[in-house]
Amino acid sequence: MKRTLPLFSAVLVFVFAAAARAHEGYPDFDWDRVPLYAHLSIGNGLTAEQYAFLADHYDLIAFQAGGRIDGPIEPKIAAGARAIKKRNPRAKVLFYWSCDLMKRPWRLSNAAFPSDGRLTVAETRSDGVYFDVSRTDVRTWWSDVAARAVHEYGCDGIFVDGAGTATIKWRRVTDADKVAALQEGLSAMLIEARKKMGPQAIIIFNPLHGDDGKHGPLGEQLLSITDGAMMDDFDRAPEVRDPGKEYLAAEIEEMRKAANMGKIVVFKGWPGFTWWSDPELLKKPHDELHRIAAERISFPLACYLVGAGRYSYFCYTWGWLGEHGTFDRYPEFEKPLGPPKGEATRDGWTYRREFEHASVFVDLEHKTARIEWR
Repeated sequence: MKRTLPLFSAVLVFVFAAAARAHEGYPDFDWDRVPLYAHLSIGNGLTAEQYAFLADHYDLIAFQAGGRIDGPIEPKIAAGARAIKKRNPRAKVLFYWSCDLMKRPWRLSNAAFPSDGRLTVAETRSDGVYFDVSRTDVRTWWSDVAARAVHEYGCDGIFVDGAGTATIKWRRVTDADKVAALQEGLSAMLIEARKKMGPQAIIIFNPLHGDDGKHGPLGEQLLSITDGAMMDDFDRAPEVRDPGKEYLAAEIEEMRKAANMGKIVVFKGWPGFTWWSDPELLKKPHDELHRIAAERISFPLACYLVGAGRYSYFCYTWGWLGEHGTFDRYPEFEKPLGPPKGEATRDGWTYRREFEHASVFVDLEHKTARIEWR
């Protein structure tokens, strides 16, 4: 208990401070058109044309690793942040930073990982290195990298992957007492990162999930000490794993709650397939994949619009590489939207919501939607 009380007190102090600083450092936001977020691997760097596209179409962008990468990823993300901000100084660029598992491309960061900071696990489904975030030295190392992301690499904050589901992973590999210590450590680590990054730095975690009937809402407890979250699992690969109308409704409700707290919410929409769920489809030409995604955009986009609030963003791709849709455009993104005229109304499994220039209808039971633009 000597460890628990100071950590708990620190969290309470931080929560009140976070409420006072809400929206400082947030990206520009308006309802003129669908607010968009980009999340993609920077690989070995993008082309000048690709950086220009991102800067022109997105005000919130996260860079991660993926595909072939030569050398450490950190300088590549720094170069990407500079390129984006040169063309669009208003844009906010986030540095992808896993909170639970070591990722190999982060070579500069991993080099300083404490030699005995690895979580000792009873069994695991992978050979990955779990961070023991109950340790002070691990939290210091992790938060130092977060600080470098802002002060050295020129990013505006961090995208903290794995935070919302970390507890589920920990429960698979260690005992209940250790899980409790890790949960406390994660909160303390995020607070420490904020202090080192500065009050205007952004912390977005992933994932935030609605109640799936098994685990309850995931990540909700982290909203009070972060700036928001990505919801990455909305109807992701229904042909492989149909989420059901109950879970989709829970996702929309979780999004609405977070948005009403003034949090940044990234709603990750999928076109009914991903890079892993349909490998045969992925062999088709990109233009064909884009055509299919265009045919299927109405349902995820309408669901986003039903739950969206100020600082809610839509992300629509079939994976995390640039070739998975980040550089594609859709007619819906060019249409005037305007602010919502109120909250959505619900009748059973259907929702309706009015915007200045659009009327939105969603039927979760039949997975149909209609957006009437005007």
